[in-house]
Amino acid sequence: MGNPYLLVYNAALTAGWGYVLFLTYKTVLQEGGWTQEVFEAVDIPLKISQSAALLEVVHSAIGLVKSPVAITAMQVASRIWCLWGIVVPCAATVIPQGLLTAGQQAALGLPGWANINFITLMTAWACSEVIRYGFFALKEAFGTPPYFATWLRYTAFMVLYPLGVSSELTMAWRALPDIKARGLFSSTLPNSWNWGFDYHLVCVLVMATYIPGLPQLYGYMLTQRKKVLGGGAAKPKAKAA
Repeated sequence: MGNPYLLVYNAALTAGWGYVLFLTYKTVLQEGGWTQEVFEAVDIPLKISQSAALLEVVHSAIGLVKSPVAITAMQVASRIWCLWGIVVPCAATVIPQGLLTAGQQAALGLPGWANINFITLMTAWACSEVIRYGFFALKEAFGTPPYFATWLRYTAFMVLYPLGVSSELTMAWRALPDIKARGLFSSTLPNSWNWGFDYHLVCVLVMATYIPGLPQLYGYMLTQRKKVLGGGAAKPKAKAA
C-alpha cells in the first residue's frame, strides 16, 4: 500500500464527488428538478469537495505527488474561481430558476444549451473527479490500478475537459453584467486605501487565460495518455504515471 494519507484523501474525494453526481441526477431524473434545484441539492458537498482540491497544490509543491505544480495550480485555480468567484456570489444570475426562452438566450449572447449549463458543469466536474480521485485511490491502495481505471483516467478527459471548460466560461459570461453592475469585489477610487480593484476586468482576463491554458492542459494530458496507454504497454507504465 502507498501513502495512507493520500489513500484517505483520494478515497474521500471520490466519495464526495460521487455524491455530487448522484444528487445532480437524482434531482433531475427522480425529482423533476432543474438547475436551481440541482444547485440547492449539491450546495454543501460541492463546496467541500471543490475546496478540498486546494490541498492538491500543496501536495505537489511539497513533493508528496509528482504532478507539475503549475499544471495542478492552473486546474485547481480555475475551478475555485468558477465556484467561489462566479457561481456562489452570482447564483441568482447564473442559476436560472426556469428555462430561458430563445429570446432571452439571444439577448444574453448565450448558446442554446445555457439552460442546462449548471447541470453540464456538475456532470463534467463530478465525472472527471470521480475518475481521477478513484484512480489515485486505487493506485495508493494496490500500487498499480486496474486497467479500466487507468484507461478511464487517460481517456475520459477528452470529452469531460472541453465540456467543463465550456460550462465554466458560459457561467462566467452570464455573470459579467451582474459583476459589473454590482461592483462585486471591486474597489473604486478615491478611497481611504488609495487603491482600486476591478473584479469585472479580472474576470475578463481570467477568461482570456483559458485560451492558452486549455490547450496546454489538454496537450499535457494527451502526452500522458500516449505515455501510459500507447504502444501496448499500458499496464507497466501505469505504475510510473
